[in-house]
Amino acid sequence: MLEQAIQHLDLSAHGLWFPITASLCLFILAFVLFKRKLTWRDFYITFSVVGFVGWLCDVIITRVFNVIDLGDPKVTGLGDILSYTFIPPSLSVLFLAYLTAKNKWVLSLLFCAGSLLIEYGMIKSGYMHLNGWFFIYSIVVYLLVYAFVLPWHIAFIK
Repeated sequence: MLEQAIQHLDLSAHGLWFPITASLCLFILAFVLFKRKLTWRDFYITFSVVGFVGWLCDVIITRVFNVIDLGDPKVTGLGDILSYTFIPPSLSVLFLAYLTAKNKWVLSLLFCAGSLLIEYGMIKSGYMHLNGWFFIYSIVVYLLVYAFVLPWHIAFIK
């Protein structure tokens, strides 16, 4: 049983080091820096909501529409788990920790670029494979999330 569980972690996936490294670094940064402007409540709600939405997007984008594959497309491995559980929520917490009315657009563009770099790193490391998904889709999604959804989210929970 333990051997089967370890097999399903997809530990031999090409480029697995990238999602592990990105997830750990971003989570540590978010955990240390969120206190700049957010409360524990803000951190908890944001991390939970964005984590849930990340998993929901995983199901829709990778399972239903099959436009992205992470690692072995047949299993949900460690890289998938870390990528969807820690990268989007950590980026969201970091974004909200530095968001002000004056820097909204600059910060949105910076975080959009950072998210694109992470996506590019996942592709270049060999962990992510695109099956009909294009970078332009990612740009639109990231801009919408950073410029509109997250500012609304923090205003709603405050």
